[in-house]
Amino acid sequence: MAEIKSAFEIAMERAEKIGSLSREEIEQQKWEEKGKKTAAAYLSGKIDSLQDGLKDVPAQYIQTALSGVSDVLLRNIVLPRDPHQWDGIRRAMQGLTEIKGSIASQVMPQIEQLLKNYESTMSHYKEQFKQQVSQAMGGRDMNAMAMDSEGLNALASMQDEWNKMSAEISQQFEQQLEPMKAYLK
Repeated sequence: MAEIKSAFEIAMERAEKIGSLSREEIEQQKWEEKGKKTAAAYLSGKIDSLQDGLKDVPAQYIQTALSGVSDVLLRNIVLPRDPHQWDGIRRAMQGLTEIKGSIASQVMPQIEQLLKNYESTMSHYKEQFKQQVSQAMGGRDMNAMAMDSEGLNALASMQDEWNKMSAEISQQFEQQLEPMKAYLK
């Protein structure tokens, strides 16, 4: 069984690890972390340009900082399960285009199209599923179904079926999205 560690033990392990790192490795970690924080500030709208956030990075560490930026931005390009996610996704895509240039400009339209296709596919299947549920209920009201145990079991079964179907669709689209994101690393 795994041992639960105290905050002190975790802090001591970190200090030990830092002690075993070379000065160069410590500097690289510092600038990669700076890149990650810059990307987070960019995504939250605290800074308008990634270049502004990275202007104090020494030239020999700019690639390290950009790697941190890239990691955070790529993690924010996700399948949109909610329309409100699009603002963050688009902001991440703009940031990647800013730091990667023409490479990102070539891939971003494909990524955006894939994400839109995901949205429309999910919407289509959701509508189909609603129709199937409506037909299966035979005109019974959802609230009335939830009142008796048979109806409750039917609703739970339908929810499980939808969860399985949506997970399969998401997995198919994730398999297409991941290579595009890997290309931008």
